[in-house]
Formats: sequence, C-alpha cells, structure tokens
Amino acid sequence: MKLYHKTYLVAAFFIGATSCSKMLTEKPENILATVNFYKTKADAVAAVDAIYNPIRNQYGGTEWGGQFTGAEDYAAGTGIYLPLSQYVMNSSSIARTDAAWRSFYQAIRNANLVLKYVPPIPMTDAERNALLGEARFLRALSYRNLVRSWAGVPLRTEPVEDVSRASGKRASADEINALIIEDLKYAETNLPATQSMIGRPTKWSAKTMLADVYLFLEKWTEARDKADEIIKTGPYSLVPITKATDFELIFGPTALTSSEDVFSIKYSRANGGSQIAQQYAMANSAYSSGGYGSFYGLPTYPLLRDWDHNDLRWQFDIYTSYPNRSGVIVQASPDQPILFGKFKDAGFAPSHGNDFPIYRYPDALFIYAEAASQLNGGPTALALERLNMVRRRAYGYNATAPSPVDYTLATAPTAQAFRDLVLKERAYEFLCENKRWFDLVRTKTVKQVIKAAKGLDVPDYFLLFPIPQQEIDNNDDIGPGDQNPGY
Repeated sequence: MKLYHKTYLVAAFFIGATSCSKMLTEKPENILATVNFYKTKADAVAAVDAIYNPIRNQYGGTEWGGQFTGAEDYAAGTGIYLPLSQYVMNSSSIARTDAAWRSFYQAIRNANLVLKYVPPIPMTDAERNALLGEARFLRALSYRNLVRSWAGVPLRTEPVEDVSRASGKRASADEINALIIEDLKYAETNLPATQSMIGRPTKWSAKTMLADVYLFLEKWTEARDKADEIIKTGPYSLVPITKATDFELIFGPTALTSSEDVFSIKYSRANGGSQIAQQYAMANSAYSSGGYGSFYGLPTYPLLRDWDHNDLRWQFDIYTSYPNRSGVIVQASPDQPILFGKFKDAGFAPSHGNDFPIYRYPDALFIYAEAASQLNGGPTALALERLNMVRRRAYGYNATAPSPVDYTLATAPTAQAFRDLVLKERAYEFLCENKRWFDLVRTKTVKQVIKAAKGLDVPDYFLLFPIPQQEIDNNDDIGPGDQNPGY
C-alpha cells in the first residue's frame, strides 16, 4: 500500500504536469490559464500538480541538478561535466543551464496560474489556502534556485501567456529574495502541518526553506530562531543509524519518507523515475540500470583524505570497488578511484526510484548551530549540542546522548573555527545533495577551497550562470548589457 502511495503521487505530478504543459504549448486558446479550465477543486489540484514536473526534471536529470557535484571540492566530472569540474562554462554546459532556466520559469508560470485562477473556485478556505500555499512554496523554490545560480532575474508574479514573448526587467537579487521570503511566510501560515500525500510540502517545509534563506542572507537572528522553532516544535527526528546500510532508510530507492524528511522531490521506478542513481554509478555497475559514471573523487582531495573511515556516512557514501551486473567485484579504475554511493538502485527498472532530498532535519540543526554561533560571536552550548546530534548519528550513536565522538567547545572555540566545523560536517552529511557549492559561494571561500583541493583557479564569471540568449532575444526589457559578467 505504501509503495503504491508513492507511485500514485509521482504519477499524479507527472501526468498532471505533462498534460497541462501540452495544453500550454499546443493550443493557446485552450491553455491552462483560461478561466474555463478552473471550475472545481479537482481542477485546482491538477493545476498545482502541474508545477512539479519542471522542478522534478531539474533535480532528477542532467541539467541544473547535474551542474554542481563535479565543481565541488570533493569531486571531479567526466564527459559533459568535465569542463565544469575545470571551471569552464562551455556551450554544452550553457545549453543545460538554459534548459534549467526554462524549467524553473515554467514552474513559476504554472504557480502564477494557480495564484490567479484558483481563488474563485468553490472550496473551504483551508483547502484553498493550502493549495495557494503549495503554489507559493514551489514558486519560492524555483526563484531560490534561479537567484542562487543567476543572481538577479526577471521577477514574474503574473502568468506569462506567451512564453516566446516573456517580459520583465532583471530584478535585483534582493528583490527576488524579498519575494521568496514573502511566499514562504504565506506558505508557513497556510500549508498544513501534515499532508495526506507524501511529497507535498507542509508548513515545516516552508519554515525550513525560510531558515535556509535567512542563513544565506546572513540574517543570523532570523535563521537561528526559525531553525529553533522547527527543532523544538516540529515533528522531526534523526533516523537512527547503527550500520552504514541503515542510510538506505533515507536514500534508498524504495524509501517513501522518514522521520527526517522535510521536503523531497519524489520519484518512482514505475513513473518516469530519475537519473540520480545513473549519474553516480559506472556503466557496468549493479548500482543502476545504466550508469554514466559522471563523478568521481581523488584521495588527495582534503575532504575525502581527512574523512574518518569510522564515520558511517563514509562507509555508505564512498566506495572504491563495486559489484558489476554479474555480481563480480570490480575495482574502481585508477583514473576514477573513488566513487559515490549515496544514491544507488539495483532494481534494474527502466527508471530509478531514489528521491532527491531538498531539506532534511539535519538542515535545521546545522542552520541553528551556525547562526547561533555567528550571532553570539562564538559557539554556544546549544549550538554545539545540535552539531553533535548529527555527528553522533553519523557514527552510530544515539543522537541525543553524549558520545565519544562529541566535539567540545575547545575543538572550535571561535566563531570562525566553529563555522568551519559546521561547514565540514555539512559537506559530509549533504554529500551529493547540491549544497556544498552554495556553501562555499555564500561564505566567499570557494576560490581558496578549490585552489587548495584541486590546484585550480575559479574565475569570477563561473560563480553565476549566463542569462540565456533566448531570454535576451525575446524579452524586450532585457538586453545584452544585462548579461552576467564574463559571458
């Protein structure tokens, strides 16, 4: 029953999004935006479901979600990702970032359609507000990905009826972040505390993204307090881990959800699936139906070199040999000696079922620890405790009881030393979850960290993606002078 529940959820998102997209592009006179479509609550739910598919494509595919691992300090990329791991944005990379731009704006457009046309539909206020809150949460997520990747972008809060003639000046990053915060405040107030269908956001999802936004903006008080609210009153706890394979309860292809799942993009083997497992597995590996071997690590990279092998995350995430499809153990090649196993699916279905976590309970713990220490000018006892909760679990200990692996105040007595410690633990906890790159950028350490790890210089232009040429050509409010520097 539970597996069917996940399958049904993903199918609903996929079918709703695909059919609506077809209506949008093929029959302008009958597009989803017409008042004629929005008659019933079921229509409203289908319209909200249509927001998901463009987002799912980006986290489960090779475009936006595939741009970061190879650029991070613990990994390199192969094939289409080789230039990115050398900090070069070539035409192939730009084609993928252009596709990501289009997908996020499609999601924003679909969210704006919901916000415009759903309010008059007969339903209870709670039902209506929950759907509007879901649309605003997903719009915030899309704008968050845009602003982190491109900085200022066109701010659109009304549906774009003709996608080939989009308009809107390039808003500042501050303006985009203001809209994100506004959307998330609405979402945290109007989304329910729990959802009947796994995979839809709750008010806790909105609160966690809001805390994360505050952290990136260095609004330490707001980040600390929002994270504290989630920790003290939210329904989450760390999944207990006693052996490395227990992490399959969080990341495995048949895992539906867990006690630490705040918001994930859901995939099913039976309904489109994702390419996440394929990204990390080798072509002949039993860990996916057809691996790409896109990313690998080297033992000289400091994060991997210094990672304690007693850490169960290392044992789960890192491997140097693997079973091929005949069950024979194959040693990783000398040119790709370290491989990443967080997402693997030996089910050999046409598609893979690993979900992609956007936020997990460790996010709230880390956000609190970093923000509280930065605000205090050094770590507090509670900041240290919440960092240690994640660390204890990583070594198989009870997360809420003292353990032999605990950090102490003497370990990192200053705010900077403690922040460095949090960032290191975040790197280990969120390996391959598209977070390390943004952590390095937001802390303005990306150039020095990459230089130390790989001996490579990160050019200034590489810190942002290029505005798509199609946007410049079709948007009368944007010209060549609006392009990000270096492109």
